[in-house]
Amino acid sequence: MYKILKNAYKNFWVPVMGRIVSRLIPLLEGKAPEKIPTYDIDCDKKQMRKS
Repeated sequence: MYKILKNAYKNFWVPVMGRIVSRLIPLLEGKAPEKIPTYDIDCDKKQMRKS
């Protein structure tokens, strides 16, 4: 059960909510973000690129 919830959080909740929040960034800060959000909470993709 723990793995299912962890995967759901990592693969669904973070990307979906992150995209919604990233749409609000210009409204909250008054300007667009300089770097695009990655939604990689465990740095899995960054480690794969370096290998």
